[in-house]
Amino acid sequence: MTLNKACPRYDTSALALAQALALAAALFCFAAAAQADPNVEGSFVANGETVELPYVYVWAREEGFYDADDPTYTLFFVGRELSAREIGNSVWDAPWIEIGVTESDEFSDGPEVQVYTQSIRMSADAGGNTSGGNYPEIELKGLGTDQISGRVWHAETQTSFDDSYIYDLKFQAALFDPDALIGDPLPEGGGAPGAAYLKWVEVLHSGDIEALKNIVPPELAEQLSSVSEEEAEEEVGFMRSMTPTKVTIQNGSIDGDEAYLNVQGEMDGEILDLKVTMSRMGEFWIPVETSM
Repeated sequence: MTLNKACPRYDTSALALAQALALAAALFCFAAAAQADPNVEGSFVANGETVELPYVYVWAREEGFYDADDPTYTLFFVGRELSAREIGNSVWDAPWIEIGVTESDEFSDGPEVQVYTQSIRMSADAGGNTSGGNYPEIELKGLGTDQISGRVWHAETQTSFDDSYIYDLKFQAALFDPDALIGDPLPEGGGAPGAAYLKWVEVLHSGDIEALKNIVPPELAEQLSSVSEEEAEEEVGFMRSMTPTKVTIQNGSIDGDEAYLNVQGEMDGEILDLKVTMSRMGEFWIPVETSM
């Protein structure tokens, strides 16, 4: 089972181990923005306020919505650039519009492009997302190729509970593969980064803080020693709650001092596919981002 969700961007500075483990990004979500040119024109007005959505990322889904063989895509309009690791996962710190489209004959005599889902985050600090209102009109070119362009729009303002919105967006984007490896392939098992991640998982779930000190750089081990035993146990317990068990490395790649692992693990009884970013600090590899 694959869940399309990413861990939220925790404010690690608020945690007892923050200054050290945030630098190591061991409390998960750290990502640098990719360099890209804005590729969206048009307008988005949410609750009477103009919201900028200068970027769109488009990727194909593994299975169709109505039928598994239907070509199906996600269009993700967003207020900031995304890193390759963020595309296809949840974004919590920017406004966005996510639109699911499929080429299907479910409601017609022949294949035609249809919108099957719409979800909107009105602002970077929105309390939640909305999926109310009608689906937009859509014109697309290039489905089935690596260059997609088109227009999505509402002719009238839409309402969902206390929210209102209207948008008209034109775009052109290269088809993105969220599962593409970044950098050079790692050997089977993930090489040194893979071994480090498996050890990280093992030690966190053992609850052995002294063992944890042995698999992080000395400065981080010192920070662990500088807090009370109760504080250390609390923060290690938090990390443990966000770390899967029964982990296997599917594959991975390495790009300088960063490595990227596609792994499978279990959380709360569910088998999840995870993407883990590892960062090299001296002789140690430390997990700095985990998306599920």
